[in-house]
Amino acid sequence: MFRKKNLKIITFALIFLIPLIIISKEIPRETVIAEFEGGKITMGDIEDRISKIPPMYQSRYTSNEGKKNLLDMICTEELFFLEAVALNVEHEDGFYSRIENQIKSVYFGEYKKELFKEGISFTADEKKTYYTENSDMFKDRTYEESEVDIERRLRPEKEKHLMEDKKNELIKSYNVEIVYSVLDSFNLSNIDSNRVNAEKKYVVSSKPEMEKTIGDLIDSYEFIPQNNKIALKTNEDLKKYIENKVELDIFYYAASEKGYEENEYVKEIVEQIKRNMMLRTTYNKLVVETIGYSDENIEAYYHENIDQFSSKAYRKIQVFGFDSQATAKKKRKLVKKYIKKNDEEAISKLIEENSVYTAKNGELDHIYKNGIVPGIGKDEVYSNMIWEAEFGKLSKVFKNSKDVFVFFRLLEDHEAKATPFVEIKDRIKSQMQKNLSKEKFEAVSAELETKYNLEKFPEKMIVKLTAEEYFNKAEEAQKKKRFNDAIYYYDEIIKYHVNNSDDYKAFFMKGFLYAEELKDKEKALEIFNELIDKFPEGDLHESARFMISELEGKSDMIENFESSDQ
Repeated sequence: MFRKKNLKIITFALIFLIPLIIISKEIPRETVIAEFEGGKITMGDIEDRISKIPPMYQSRYTSNEGKKNLLDMICTEELFFLEAVALNVEHEDGFYSRIENQIKSVYFGEYKKELFKEGISFTADEKKTYYTENSDMFKDRTYEESEVDIERRLRPEKEKHLMEDKKNELIKSYNVEIVYSVLDSFNLSNIDSNRVNAEKKYVVSSKPEMEKTIGDLIDSYEFIPQNNKIALKTNEDLKKYIENKVELDIFYYAASEKGYEENEYVKEIVEQIKRNMMLRTTYNKLVVETIGYSDENIEAYYHENIDQFSSKAYRKIQVFGFDSQATAKKKRKLVKKYIKKNDEEAISKLIEENSVYTAKNGELDHIYKNGIVPGIGKDEVYSNMIWEAEFGKLSKVFKNSKDVFVFFRLLEDHEAKATPFVEIKDRIKSQMQKNLSKEKFEAVSAELETKYNLEKFPEKMIVKLTAEEYFNKAEEAQKKKRFNDAIYYYDEIIKYHVNNSDDYKAFFMKGFLYAEELKDKEKALEIFNELIDKFPEGDLHESARFMISELEGKSDMIENFESSDQ
């Protein structure tokens, strides 16, 4: 935006951001930041939770605002868990059936990990044979140079064979057999009809707890994940599903016999699985199941929120643009004359030879009532004029936000149209569930906060740095092109260092970033004008006034500065 010589007046502002040594400040882990009936949350809990978040997302929870949001989430989770315990959801029918496979998978995973740790090895002959058979893969490398790569490539196949051998060994040890003939007669289209065969076993074993009957399959069918149910189209699909389930079972029992329930990792993950199911069950009880989804309610929601289910109104115009106001007025008279004669060819020729906007014959389509004009961007005045325009009349000549003198005519007007209810009933229900669930969730959360006397102390998590430290962080963020982060640090200075010096400098730099890096002219103008009004006259006022003049396009200011440099 600014020419180099014109920046001289503001460059001194940047000297405030000299890199400084950051003094680390830490809040003790034992600091209590929330209390409720039956428990508390400490700073250590927040730090532990952040450490478990994938590294790429951790930064959003390390700021003061991020930690506050995380505290809110953890508090809500704790209160829902307390309510889950009070409702005794863990002992409801079907609770463990819903998480059975998840728990067994944890045991299976740990068993497999230990098995691979003990049993994967490669003989010299295996590696040399692989090297010889795949010589093209290793190009000019010798066997010795390729040995590590060979082992890496051989490992998946070796692990697969090891698992298959162990599975067969366990099947033999437990005398497990799938009775496929029983599964052949299972009716997938009417599950309850299979109860006449409820006593028949489709898995037999010398280990009674591993045996399964058709009755067991019927009872567990409702807990099969929906995506697995969809895949069960034929009895052959069912057999494959049962084979996988039996494999999971035998490794689970083998792991149990080896005492994996005492494995710390297994215990931690299983408890987390149980906790998550308790939270989900409680959420469904208190939120989802309390919302009525009758056809009447869905249709009422449709009419109350008709805008969500309607197309957006839009308009189409033909615009004429010129470098000067005089030219625009002259051409407007010509266009008006051509319209009366219905001479579209002459209008198109005028656009092609004289207008700034020649693309698509000057036509702009799908202009919505949102203050934005295609090809121009945000321009409230222009947008309002389009939506106030009438057919058959040319608009007056005006300057758009790109400093081009324009006028236009309205070509098409498309009103908003609602999609018929019957066509989108499922979509309406989904939207209704999403919105009403959110409202109900917030209401229930507030009720639980009162019930369990929740008190939060987010101010105890705030690490207040010195102004110099914040300035340093802001400059580091700017170097990495993370301008919104830099603005956050300037806002922290404005919040915590009110002294008409540090906050004054931070205000200026915040405005500068909006103007130069984020290209948000309106926000930059707002900040610079606020700086002039809010702070006593200081060294940065002259720079702020210059920035305001530049942003408002007052070129005479530029001329003044340029002449003063000569």
